[in-house]
Amino acid sequence: MLKKLLKYDLKWCYKPLIVFYILAFFFAIITRVIESFDQTLILVIIDKICSGITIAMMVNILINCFMRNWVRFVKNIYEDESYLTHTLPVTKNKIYLSKVLTAIITLFTSAIVITSCLAIVCLNENSWRLLKDSLESSAIFLNSSISSLLIVLIVTVFFEFLFIIMSGILGIIIGHRSNNLKIVKSIIVGFGIYMVFSIMSLLIIYMAGLLNSDIMSVFNNIIVSSTALKNIMMMGICIYAIYICITYFIGNKLLNKGVNVD
Repeated sequence: MLKKLLKYDLKWCYKPLIVFYILAFFFAIITRVIESFDQTLILVIIDKICSGITIAMMVNILINCFMRNWVRFVKNIYEDESYLTHTLPVTKNKIYLSKVLTAIITLFTSAIVITSCLAIVCLNENSWRLLKDSLESSAIFLNSSISSLLIVLIVTVFFEFLFIIMSGILGIIIGHRSNNLKIVKSIIVGFGIYMVFSIMSLLIIYMAGLLNSDIMSVFNNIIVSSTALKNIMMMGICIYAIYICITYFIGNKLLNKGVNVD
């Protein structure tokens, strides 16, 4: 049953996302093709328009990835669709898991599309050499390989965005336990959860700095050591992973306590 739930959740979330994916790729390719010709005034104007549209599509992909997951959760759990959802022969655990897996999958594919479009538009011989040199310099400074550095950066950003979605979902669950202003309260609670955990992250890093002078240099100096940066990046991944697990289990527990259907 989880596969069927996931299928319908993904289908609903991907409806607008697929359109933005196609548009982003289309205008990214057009931009790259135009830039391959000798530049004239009209081509420069078209290039700026197409590159601007590509950026707008990428921003829309990210925003819609967040919003579609949150809206799907509300409609499927609390609004008209909920009457069917809660009569299905499936536990709330699986319903909730399906929503979280949908968030992970849509965020992952959206990240791939955005990265691919950026590569199509921006990566030419000069920019590729500059990017390669920057990554090599960063890897040498951190005493790491380029592949390891990229993995850490990608995982950190992905976990942060996933945590934003999970904060929103938990905010929706808590906000909809009230009898009025549910959406407003959901937004406030979701934002509050994100801010509280973000402040906790700074406190955790500061407390780690009390035990490690390299980490404390982040708070005291402009220039920090490679060891401090490596430790902070690894701490960031661990912290976000823990936060995601915490929000998941709290949300799952609250959802199992009961749902107030509109």
